[in-house]
Amino acid sequence: MKNKKVWFVALAMVLVLFTSVSASNSSPPKLLLNGNPITVDAKVINNQIYVPLDSYTKAIGGNTTLNTQVNTIEISLGNMDDTIPKVIEAVSPSVVGIIGTYDIGESKYGTFSEQQFVHGTGAIITANGEIITNAHVVGNMRKIIVVLADGNAYEAKLKAIDDASDLAIITINKTGLSPVKFAQENNLSIGNTVIAIGTPISFSLRNSASIGIISGINRSIDSEYKLIQTDAAINPGNSGGPLVNLAGEIVGINTSKYIGEGIEGMGFSVPISTVKYVLGQFDKYGKVVRPYLGVKLAEDWISKLGLPSNSGIIIESIEDKSPASSQGLKSKDVLLSINDVKINSIVDYNEEMKKYEPSNKANFKIKRNGIIQNFNITFGQKK
Repeated sequence: MKNKKVWFVALAMVLVLFTSVSASNSSPPKLLLNGNPITVDAKVINNQIYVPLDSYTKAIGGNTTLNTQVNTIEISLGNMDDTIPKVIEAVSPSVVGIIGTYDIGESKYGTFSEQQFVHGTGAIITANGEIITNAHVVGNMRKIIVVLADGNAYEAKLKAIDDASDLAIITINKTGLSPVKFAQENNLSIGNTVIAIGTPISFSLRNSASIGIISGINRSIDSEYKLIQTDAAINPGNSGGPLVNLAGEIVGINTSKYIGEGIEGMGFSVPISTVKYVLGQFDKYGKVVRPYLGVKLAEDWISKLGLPSNSGIIIESIEDKSPASSQGLKSKDVLLSINDVKINSIVDYNEEMKKYEPSNKANFKIKRNGIIQNFNITFGQKK
């Protein structure tokens, strides 16, 4: 794209990107460029949205230069061929390789022997050595070794782990690191360009990058929470690595893919909303403390097929002396909503539970024998 010059007297026209917003809307809408969210310091004044020219230009991979001698502002805009290499260059120092051996045993990811070397990927989240990765990468790993982008290796310790979300934090004794940047939770749309960076197949391929789009959001594939689907190449060893947008911000942590004859471009990532939830719980408790109800839930066949459903989920059974049993819930009850949020799958339920902690209260709308009732439920904590 050729450089463009804009006369200084026209600055006001360039500075102001405006749209009509209602007076009741306290925050500006998302700013999207070709479907990709960008972060700028937008302000709403008199129902107009103002965006600093310099911030906007940098967000789209360009630069602005003020020449006071000739009273002009020069805007240099890059293109996709420039943006992607810059993103990879900026993010790569924050991506690490992880290698170690697994204890003898089995998990849902396979059978491992003590002598088997395995590897994965992680992303630096603090300058003093905290790294996020997948729980299935480091959960059974002994003598975890982290290799930075510069090739230096450090022994790591497991700090916190949560199998339900498949996320874990490991730490190394190193400061002055470059942490990743997190994207905003609502800045995800189907079609957004994303880049996966990690250590696929072989440890010699550290910091390999692949590009694709977000193929789907709110996916459920044998997981307790919703996942992002992407066609960016994700291979064994990419697990725990970042999925980033064109602003170089993490939108997800790569966790799995579909494998099989004729299957291509079916990778999945833990979305940034779940990442932030788990990190917040780690910071507060050292683990994820979930609200406890004491029920076993079951979906109808429509939900199991992944089709839209409005029939709620069934309370299949209730544990004795649980919050559910002591507060009037019964087996065969159908849970329709929690605090007016519709619940039509177990993943919907788990996502809603991220809002609550033990001792919090919520209104459960229940259908029992065809009659809809409301129950104010106080959550417990599983011992």
